[in-house]
Amino acid sequence: MNPDFAIVLDFKINGNADADFLVKTARNIGARAVITNAQKDDFKEACSKYTIFLADEADGVDLNSDDVIDTIVTNRQNGKNTIINIPVTDGKFDDTTQKLLDTINSWMHLFGHALNEGKSSTLESNNGFILENRHADYQKYVFVKRPLPEKIEVTGLTQEPNRVEWIDHRTDLDFTFKDGKLTINLTEPESDLAWQVLRIQAHRPEDDIIHTEF
Repeated sequence: MNPDFAIVLDFKINGNADADFLVKTARNIGARAVITNAQKDDFKEACSKYTIFLADEADGVDLNSDDVIDTIVTNRQNGKNTIINIPVTDGKFDDTTQKLLDTINSWMHLFGHALNEGKSSTLESNNGFILENRHADYQKYVFVKRPLPEKIEVTGLTQEPNRVEWIDHRTDLDFTFKDGKLTINLTEPESDLAWQVLRIQAHRPEDDIIHTEF
């Protein structure tokens, strides 16, 4: 399955369901692929409309709002997708499933780009783990979990980065770079979510271009 599909929603349909609504729900919470056990023609049409991949049936897992983000992030760290079983009865989600979807949506609203675009990085951190943007390798993402340390150390960079920031509200973080080691001083991010993500913006050749006016 495409490595960009970090989250796959496996709709387990009992009764009739609105495929358009379900696929749109998946798109809106940051999933890029769905699976269905019914109404495949309806889902094919909806997936085309919302640019979502309709994947072949595969084994999913039953998760809840307490463990879903841990599972998604850990699987991404290990280069795996997370296929989540989503029961749908007569076109509706029960309260537990809705809470699960709301939890995914809240986290992905802030960090979905880093999760979906991230792939394994050669950089190492003494806290959490690092992915790099598969389409723009000058961007690295450090995933750290609360309780947050006062600082983290990243090794493997060959140049001092241009910028380090919490992705949430793009808050700049102070850092030093010496002898190949990047030390980042952490401040309290604005969101209270357990998993936080910071971005290391590496030096790029275009950053050396001097702006001129004619």
